[in-house]
Amino acid sequence: MTSLGTDDPNPAVPPMLQRYLSQLNDNLRDALTQGNSDLLRMLHYHMGWVNREGLPTKGISGKGLRPALCLFTCHAVGGSLIQAMPAAVALELIHNFSLIHDDIQDGDRERHSRETLWAVWGQGKALIAGNAMRTIADLSLLRFEQDVINVEKNVGALVILTGRYLEMIEGQYLDLSFESRLDVLPEEYLGMIGKKTAALLEASMHIGAYCATDNPDQLGALRRCGYNLGLAFQIRDDYLGVWGDETTIGKPVGTDVARKKKSLPISYTFNTAKSTPRIRLEKLYHQERLSPDSVAEVLDIMEDLGAKEYTQKLAEEQRVMAINWAKKANLPEWAQKELEDLADFIVNRRN
Repeated sequence: MTSLGTDDPNPAVPPMLQRYLSQLNDNLRDALTQGNSDLLRMLHYHMGWVNREGLPTKGISGKGLRPALCLFTCHAVGGSLIQAMPAAVALELIHNFSLIHDDIQDGDRERHSRETLWAVWGQGKALIAGNAMRTIADLSLLRFEQDVINVEKNVGALVILTGRYLEMIEGQYLDLSFESRLDVLPEEYLGMIGKKTAALLEASMHIGAYCATDNPDQLGALRRCGYNLGLAFQIRDDYLGVWGDETTIGKPVGTDVARKKKSLPISYTFNTAKSTPRIRLEKLYHQERLSPDSVAEVLDIMEDLGAKEYTQKLAEEQRVMAINWAKKANLPEWAQKELEDLADFIVNRRN
């Protein structure tokens, strides 16, 4: 597969991300039906199903990448959707639990062009809502039909998911700890996103395959494929956080610079800059806030040092690694093609 290039139009959403949406949404709604009505309203609001008054709304949902990968992988190794659906639901709920807490920790008042949960209900209630989402995810994973998945597999899937979302939480801690540092190495950063982002995508493909096969070679190759897809996804996110088009992502160019986030292109720039550019970067980042002129100056330094090309190159490298791992899993031709299309989409998407 060839890269579309960063100047091409936004690539079409791969069929994999659309195929399972209807059934997944039905099962997600079933999972979020029991409990305190006010708490459920908060969760439904976060999912984009209702407005703040609890009235139905079309809303804006995410890509559904993690559950789609789980269901796809199960299908690709010979399983059925019913085998992996509880895990797919759990994965999407865990992802949303992390988003609720991320918004609080990052101070983000908007997501998908509307107020975040904590901005509407306050930090305390939003924290509780996030914890509830995580607990419901655990319960969802226990809803495997015993005539489809045996108890041993059920427990095994729960162990995999719990281990990976613990890594995700560790990654978020590392991310927060990097905020006060100007010396974060790119290698450190990649290790952090390996936990914060890639671990859950690794779990998505690992559990999807685990629900339908015991083949150790397939399981190992597919979990590694998911891990590399996760790294590619986050690296492309970092690219968009600096150079993304405002009309597409809804944020101005240089957003992550203005927020002084230590994303991959920022880490690369600080570790590559020498002499005058390095001194200037340190002076700018010691300001309480970066003005638009300061952001523009940082962007100029990044351009001079090739940070844009470096970031996209690393995303492409992870794409190739993911595809190579998928080939080792000996998937059907249609499944290999769809994974390659997804990998291309991940590293060339515009939002």
